[in-house]
Amino acid sequence: MNDDRLVPSGEGTQAGAGDDSVTPHYHDTDCSEFLLRIYEYMDGEMGPEENLRFEAHVRECRPCLEQHRVDQTVKSLIRRVEPVAHAPEALRASIIARITTIRAEPQG
Repeated sequence: MNDDRLVPSGEGTQAGAGDDSVTPHYHDTDCSEFLLRIYEYMDGEMGPEENLRFEAHVRECRPCLEQHRVDQTVKSLIRRVEPVAHAPEALRASIIARITTIRAEPQG
């Protein structure tokens, strides 16, 4: 993912306000969903439609953009310390299937 695209124009501030105060903002994607799935987004594991929706959200939402930047920094630091290792495809498929099952279960 090329993160140069993730520089929002208004960053969630009121147009013309000229300060860093964040005003209420509304998105197609809930911030809690974005934060829950931020690594899935960062790792390019979403389908094209979901990826576009998340890119739009991070462009519009300053708090989520800031969290995204923090997480990118952490991943970058980890990558410097430890070489990239890839999980076997069977393990990845098993984990994704389990996550899908858990997400489909009723909460509460």
